[in-house]
Amino acid sequence: MKSIIFVPMIAAILPWQGVATQTRATAPVTNDPGKAIFTGRCAKCHDADASKKLPDGTTLLGRLAKNKDPETRLATRLKNAQERHQVFLYLQPMIERERSSKTGKAER
Repeated sequence: MKSIIFVPMIAAILPWQGVATQTRATAPVTNDPGKAIFTGRCAKCHDADASKKLPDGTTLLGRLAKNKDPETRLATRLKNAQERHQVFLYLQPMIERERSSKTGKAER
């Protein structure tokens, strides 16, 4: 008698477990520590994408793109090496896009 009740209960639960596993596997990863640090400490003056113009007309992305070692340049404000590296990893694709856009304009 117990097995008759137990089997349908298990069958009813199993499909939900598969959906939960599938959702977690396909959901985009949003846990970006570099973005969280940058947003919390730097975005006030530089915007979340580091493109806000500063009083001298430059942007943080422009400054970092011109620098040979942008991660070291971040050390002026971010003293913790691990946090600095995480922020650099977050900004790196944006820095590369900035560099390539400047290179493209120079070649024209």
